[in-house]
Amino acid sequence: MSPAAHQDRPACAPIGWRTTAGDAARISVAILAAIQLVATIVAVGAAPLARHLLAFPFTGVPATPGQALAIFAHNARMLAAIGGLLLIAQSPLRTVGTPGRASRALRQLGELWLGGIGAANILVVGAAVGAYGDRMIRTLLPHGPVELAAYAFMVALYRHGRHAALAPRDIATVAAASAGLLALAAALETFLTV
Repeated sequence: MSPAAHQDRPACAPIGWRTTAGDAARISVAILAAIQLVATIVAVGAAPLARHLLAFPFTGVPATPGQALAIFAHNARMLAAIGGLLLIAQSPLRTVGTPGRASRALRQLGELWLGGIGAANILVVGAAVGAYGDRMIRTLLPHGPVELAAYAFMVALYRHGRHAALAPRDIATVAAASAGLLALAAALETFLTV
């Protein structure tokens, strides 16, 4: 690569663990607050209906490595979707410096889709906590907070990468940490959840 071509490439914005962790913590708090709001509304006005609609049997999952792998694979799809959206956002930032109309539209559609999935999960978890109370909370522990942290780190990474080219090392580090957290959450859900 010639020196002139290297100078035309947009610079990568470094992100630190402290910044990413702080953003992930704020995202987690916002999600937990939304879950609590839904749980409170359901507990006050619709717990019997929510129990009827959700009909959770609380039978647990088989404590096998295959089950842990299946849970990890299921949850990793959402992580991959966030990563894919990050690639969509990063691609024009790394080549031409600014995204075109098509790239922005694709990114916005992806954000709407992921936002919808996130909102649906908040509603279901919040309704379940509101309907079943402590029983549901015990089912969500200890894996729930670890799983939430994995997603929050990736969302924080995406938020940094929406408008600035990120260093590949930063992307790989956060993505690997998020995948590791998801693997840990899957193991906890399989082998330790009550």
